[in-house]
Amino acid sequence: MSFAFAVSALLLSSSSYVRAGDAPAAAKTEKAEKPAPPVLVELTIKGALAETPTPTGLDGAPVSDNLKSLIDKIAKAKDDASVKGLLIRVHEPRFGLAKAYELRRAIGTFRSGGKKAFAVLESAGNVEYFVATAADEIVMPESGWLMVKGLAAEVTFYKNLFDKLGVKADMMQVGEFKGAAEPYTRTAMSGPFRDELTSVLNDNYMMIVEAISKRQGIAIDEAKKLIDGGPYTPGDAKKVGLINRIAYNDELESEIAKGLGVEKIKLEPKYGKKIEKLDLSGLAGFLKMMQMLSGENVKKPESKKPKIAVIVASGMITTGKSKSSSLLGDGVMGSDTVIKHLREAEKDETVKAIVLRVDSPGGSALASDLIWREVVRIEKPIVACMSDVAASGGYYISMGCDKIVAEPSTITGSIGVVGGKVALGGLMDKAGLTTDVIEIGKNGLLLSTVRPFSDSERAAMKKLMDETYKQFVSKAARGRKMDEAALEKLARGRIYTGRQAKEKGLVDEIGTLDDAIVAAKALAKIPAGDEVETIVLPKASGVLEDLFQSIEDRDVAAPRIESLLPAAIRGAIARLGLISALLANEPVAVVLPFELRIH
Repeated sequence: MSFAFAVSALLLSSSSYVRAGDAPAAAKTEKAEKPAPPVLVELTIKGALAETPTPTGLDGAPVSDNLKSLIDKIAKAKDDASVKGLLIRVHEPRFGLAKAYELRRAIGTFRSGGKKAFAVLESAGNVEYFVATAADEIVMPESGWLMVKGLAAEVTFYKNLFDKLGVKADMMQVGEFKGAAEPYTRTAMSGPFRDELTSVLNDNYMMIVEAISKRQGIAIDEAKKLIDGGPYTPGDAKKVGLINRIAYNDELESEIAKGLGVEKIKLEPKYGKKIEKLDLSGLAGFLKMMQMLSGENVKKPESKKPKIAVIVASGMITTGKSKSSSLLGDGVMGSDTVIKHLREAEKDETVKAIVLRVDSPGGSALASDLIWREVVRIEKPIVACMSDVAASGGYYISMGCDKIVAEPSTITGSIGVVGGKVALGGLMDKAGLTTDVIEIGKNGLLLSTVRPFSDSERAAMKKLMDETYKQFVSKAARGRKMDEAALEKLARGRIYTGRQAKEKGLVDEIGTLDDAIVAAKALAKIPAGDEVETIVLPKASGVLEDLFQSIEDRDVAAPRIESLLPAAIRGAIARLGLISALLANEPVAVVLPFELRIH
């Protein structure tokens, strides 16, 4: 009733909706005596930067930007004669160096046309600064902090805690580097786990070093010294050349104008939006609004021009449908949904090639294999484009593509298998719970969460895991056109950055989504000069559809006691819940050994 009342009030109070954008031509009545100030497109980069299209609003436009829409805006501004520069605010990003690299590439391409780019930072860490190094100038307020510093990995181990609680994580792995369960079964890192994590951190560190070295025009060793000297106050950062200007928001325009050598500038935060009057009065207006909120107003491509379909494969991999949120994290990639989109692109005669955009740490071995099968079955060219993470199951669904393009810092590889369960019998004993069992036949309690594996159950599980690993390695070798024994040496659960994977032959090229689209176009034998359209699947939903999907996906009965626990314990519960959920109905999984975030 409250929603209906709010809608009615909206209809009564306003007969039309005006979309924000450039000022109407009619409003520009006075002739300017002076040349118009140069226009700078203002973009804000924050949060997780989703790969999938964000929900559409009343005007049919996305309610917020995702990674692709931001990059498209930058590309459009480069070719727009009315745009003289770019102002980018980077604030609390929750994405990795791979997406940061893609943004840097877009900013660099914008600058290649002779236009200036300015980055505005407040309290900035390594990722924010990595993006900002692509700009001509970096601006900070004097009260900010530049947290440029070295990289470190802290891995918390919970075995002692579980021992006290009476919980046993009875896990197995195939591949000495596949340490998905090490935090729950050990008290410190194993040698292989430490080696692979050190290797990845070293390569990510060098990417930041190289960015500073190039921007400052200094040697690599000098760039390392600048990082070792951090963190910095803005004043100190300016002295060593890491930033160019110190200014508050109210001083920003004048400072940038000074940098451009002009008197004034005009910032355009709503670049690309057009004025559109929508009559939402009466019943017809109400029906129109509901249609738009449901996403039905999203335009479908109608032309017969050749197209490249970009299919977003994001989140933990499971069987079934994709979900926007779940116990597995912010979202899951359902094999049914991805296969549906692949078949849509296959049947569309105007789609000449497919780009599979992968941002996933893996998950279900079965679901990964089902998607892989669909990829190798389809005859149209398919290019895998790896984002922040395309490891384990994320690599599995990529390895059957005709070409693999990765970002330099993509986390990939992790060709290995993990399996097992969490036995809660000891905790149940402490709580006074008892369990009585009837078992007929052998291995009936294989997936019981009360007790660990018996010897025969462990042997049965090991057999399943070995077979899954063998299939993974065999299919990877086939996809990479490598000798199986040579591929197996690169497997064993080890992770690599995109640059390392390129050296090992696990990916073909280092590049961005745009590079993958170009590669798909070439594989489809479309002449380089021919225009192609890009369609993205899944398509953007309406805000109502997104709301109802979120409600449907949410576990409203789930306890919220964990919100009171320390962050480290919450992380342990979340990760343990993830592994338990994956293995609840399936014996094995292909999942990245850990979650890696660069700060």
